[in-house]
Amino acid sequence: MLYRDDYYNRDSEKKNTLEVNFTKQRNGKLGTVELFYDRNCQRIYELNRYY
Repeated sequence: MLYRDDYYNRDSEKKNTLEVNFTKQRNGKLGTVELFYDRNCQRIYELNRYY
């Protein structure tokens, strides 16, 4: 499932962040991954927290 907090909450601190929730996967791990979402180009990139 995909979730963007800034889509639902205009005052969100997580601007341009897309969460991918793995809720069901055969023989795999469940969890959440945060990615960078560029609205202008409609592209998704790895979220680099060090820059």
